[in-house]
Amino acid sequence: AADALAGGIGAGGGADRDVVPLVRIEPDYPMRARQRGIEGWVALQFTITRAGAVKNAVVVDAYPSSVFNRSAINAVQKWKYNPKIENGRAIERPGVKVVLDFSMEN
Repeated sequence: AADALAGGIGAGGGADRDVVPLVRIEPDYPMRARQRGIEGWVALQFTITRAGAVKNAVVVDAYPSSVFNRSAINAVQKWKYNPKIENGRAIERPGVKVVLDFSMEN
């Protein structure tokens, strides 16, 4: 389910094609999870500001719960996007969703 949501991000046409991050910082894999071979994912929701920064990032779902949350939030807060333009002005874009996978292959 996580892959389906992640694959859908930015896949639409039109004005929302710029939902793909210009700068994407990969999350740090928590050492304890890596040592124990734990894999999982975190679904986040946030707002892209008028400047293209991320704010108000929150975890909306995760597996396993809370193992990767901090790493995921720390990563997306460093992402940068093209701001959404309406009527020639940059506006905030709330409700952006992404899923970060934590796999030992990464």
